[in-house]
Amino acid sequence: MVNVVVVDDEERIRQGLAKLITQAGDEFHVVGIFSSGMELLSQMDKLSFDLIITDIKMPKMTGLELIEKLQGSLRNFKVAIVSGFDDFSYARQALRYGVEEYLLKPVDKVELERLLYKVKADLDKNKLKQQLTHENHIRLLLYNDNELLPTHLKLEAGSALDFTPFFQKPYVVFVIRGNPKLTEKSIQDASMSLLTNWRMFEHEDQLTLIVGLNSSDHADRAREIGQTLLTRLPFGFEGRMGGSDVFTGTSWLRQAFRQAEFALQNAWYDEGRKIFVDYSHIPKKQSSLSHLIMLLDREFQEALTMLDYTRAQVAVERWFAECIALKPTWSELREGCETVLELLRRFGTQHTTINVNSEHIVSCDPVLHKDRQSFSLYFLNVVKDFLREMQETRQENRVVDTVKTYIMRHYTEELELNRLAEEVYLTPSYLSKLFKTEAGETITEFLISIRIDHAKELLREHKEYKTYEIGEKVGYPDPAYFNKVFKKVVGCTPKEFRDRVR
Repeated sequence: MVNVVVVDDEERIRQGLAKLITQAGDEFHVVGIFSSGMELLSQMDKLSFDLIITDIKMPKMTGLELIEKLQGSLRNFKVAIVSGFDDFSYARQALRYGVEEYLLKPVDKVELERLLYKVKADLDKNKLKQQLTHENHIRLLLYNDNELLPTHLKLEAGSALDFTPFFQKPYVVFVIRGNPKLTEKSIQDASMSLLTNWRMFEHEDQLTLIVGLNSSDHADRAREIGQTLLTRLPFGFEGRMGGSDVFTGTSWLRQAFRQAEFALQNAWYDEGRKIFVDYSHIPKKQSSLSHLIMLLDREFQEALTMLDYTRAQVAVERWFAECIALKPTWSELREGCETVLELLRRFGTQHTTINVNSEHIVSCDPVLHKDRQSFSLYFLNVVKDFLREMQETRQENRVVDTVKTYIMRHYTEELELNRLAEEVYLTPSYLSKLFKTEAGETITEFLISIRIDHAKELLREHKEYKTYEIGEKVGYPDPAYFNKVFKKVVGCTPKEFRDRVR
């Protein structure tokens, strides 16, 4: 819409101009008709206009004098002069004031329409340019951490946006992710009669909506909008949506986006075709994944060492279920899953012919999966395939594997070489030599390491046991010998070790 003001001291001419402007099209609107420049100036505070068409020769104040006074108002508008004089001096002076067009009376309809459409094209171009500038500023503040942005860029973007009508009021940020991909039209259709003022941005396969609110809206209005908008999206759409708290001012854009994205990631864990979560309703975390990794590492390593791949799979599945219950961020979940695969990689490299660059070593990124169920299936299948491959390509002699497993199950008993040899149908001397060759250590050294590892665990976790009792539980009934072996392996006595870890 182009808003036009007409100024001419002759009523017939100003009314005729107004009629021609109206006839030029619906996109042109006459917002004021004045008989003098003084009359227009007295109404300036009430008017918003894009173009002034003024006569150049008027009593008391000429058109050029009017333009000169208006230029001090800091308004952005175009000017066209209408004159009965084809005088070069007038035209030259008009050009000095930035006049858009110099029209001769009687005004030709075609010439007037050409002027109007030229002004409209310029306004549309400037509006688009301003929108693009504003969009770039919003993107800058939305998708970049404040502490990483140069100060001058933050100030430039903030000062350009804070005075726009949109950011004068409260707003909420929503992040939407799902399939099929949403278009601006689908958002427009869903927001009909729900949203009056909003901006949409695409970023990394997600849609970001900034929705303007009224200062009078109640506290749950943002949540209502998010839930309603999600249900109105096309029937075939499946996805997740997260909403932020309500903010005012562009300095909070980044925090609002991070809250909305955090809420979306939280919604990703829930079952359903369309799930909405808002930041204010997410329970605060009580724990992180780090302690779960430590617990898994201990159980996992033991299962792998005993070649119990079923137990290793169960341990991972239990760990994964506990992780999912915590609803960690995607980055935390990815890091945890990659740590599990790294444990498998290290063990596989040491004990199998599996290539370090095996296709199983992948980046487990939840962002690649539509929901928690598809990610769970993917990750657990990767672990299952990896364990199966490890089992099939074990390098160690099966005899040595059998002996190790037997020792780990009977380490509390008095184990003799003859008894172990009977288990694998070999002579004691041959078994001893084979074990040393394949395992890189003697049977006695392996037995000691297993017993001392369990002793250390009991010393850490069972303060009620005396040290001699722990020695008995791991196969050393003689306290003096237990102390001697423990100190040789660990570098300190069992009592000193307990004091250190207490």
